[in-house]
Amino acid sequence: MVRMIKVRTLGSEEIREVNVQEAEKILEDTYKNPVGGLVADARTREAIWQISPDIEEIIIIEQMLGGG
Repeated sequence: MVRMIKVRTLGSEEIREVNVQEAEKILEDTYKNPVGGLVADARTREAIWQISPDIEEIIIIEQMLGGG
């Protein structure tokens, strides 16, 4: 059975499920994005840098730029 990770984006009601490889790609893409952002373990609310075996759900916290 393939291990699945739930993925939420802060400010959105949508929850999707991805496999571990896709979750790791989301982490990589978030941290490579020049605008910035964080990925947190939904249970602990701590920023993460990799998908460890105890992570079941992640939250993507996208950086918002203000302008005026």
